[in-house]
Amino acid sequence: MKPKIDPQKQNAELLPAVFLTAAELAARWKVTEMTLRRWRRLGRLETTHLGRGVRFALSTIERIEKEAKA
Repeated sequence: MKPKIDPQKQNAELLPAVFLTAAELAARWKVTEMTLRRWRRLGRLETTHLGRGVRFALSTIERIEKEAKA
């Protein structure tokens, strides 16, 4: 018997990862980039380093937003 595969999860795995810059996330959440830096330093936000830049995974941002609404 084959295990059931969640179609949403399967589709999510096929999509490329999308990342936001600090400026994009700051505008989305209406906070300053300094606030984002502080939250990163405190461990409240997960980041990915691409070259010299810091990026925020859209999937993580959407999860945080979903948890905040609950």
